Amino acid sequence: MSITVDKESICSLCSCHIGKNTLFTGLNTRQLDAFKDVVSISAFKKREVVFMEGDECTGLYIIRTGRVKVVRSSHAGKEQIIKILKPGDMLGFEALYDGRTYKNTAMAMEDCELCYMEKNSFFSILVKEPDISKKLIISMGRELDHAYDRIGSLGLLNAREKLAHLLYTLASEYGTRCDRAVKLNLTLSRLEIAELLGITQETSIRLLKSFKDEGILDIKRKEIVIKSLDRLKMMGQ
Repeated sequence: MSITVDKESICSLCSCHIGKNTLFTGLNTRQLDAFKDVVSISAFKKREVVFMEGDECTGLYIIRTGRVKVVRSSHAGKEQIIKILKPGDMLGFEALYDGRTYKNTAMAMEDCELCYMEKNSFFSILVKEPDISKKLIISMGRELDHAYDRIGSLGLLNAREKLAHLLYTLASEYGTRCDRAVKLNLTLSRLEIAELLGITQETSIRLLKSFKDEGILDIKRKEIVIKSLDRLKMMGQ
C-alpha cells in the first residue's frame, strides 16, 4: 500500500471538494442535468443518525461534507464500526441490489451534508447514461477491495498488528504530511478505534500508549500524528 494524501477533486454537481474518481466527478452537461432533477441535500448534526439498521432502504447517499461512520450492532448490543466515510463516498449500497432494508446504522461523526437519490430515480439515470454505470462499477469494486482487505486484517492479524494496519490505512485516506510525519485529519476516540478493530477499549488504550512510548506516533487529546509510517507498515503486514 502506498501513502497518498490530500487528493481532492471538484464535484461536477455542486462544486464542493470531494475525493478523486467519485461518482459526481467528470460528468458532462447532460449527465449533470439528469442528476440535478433527482438529488437533494440533507444536513445532519454530529452524532445524528442518518438511518438505522432495519430501516426501509429508500435510496442512495453520497457524502458531500463531513464524515459518517457505518456501524453494525450485535444482539448483545456490542457495536463494530464497519467503515468511516468521507466526502465522495457512497452510503446505502443496499439500494443497488434492491435490498428492502439498510443492513447497518449510519451516524454523523461531525456536522455533515449528504446528497440523496431515491433508488428508482437513480436506476433510471443509469439506464440512460451507461458511462455513469461504469463509474459506479469502479466505485463498487473499490468498496469490495476494501472489504476483502478489512476481512483479511481482522482475521489474520493480532490486536497490535490490527492497530498498525488501521493507522497506516487511515494515513492514506485522511493524512496530511507535516515535515516527516503524517497528521490524521480524523478525530477518533479510543472507543471508536476499538470498535473499528473489534477489540476492547482497554486494549486500544494500552496499544496506543505502547506505540507512543516506542516513538511510532504522538497523541494530543484525540489528535494522532504518525512519526514512522514505515514501522506501521511493517507491523501491519
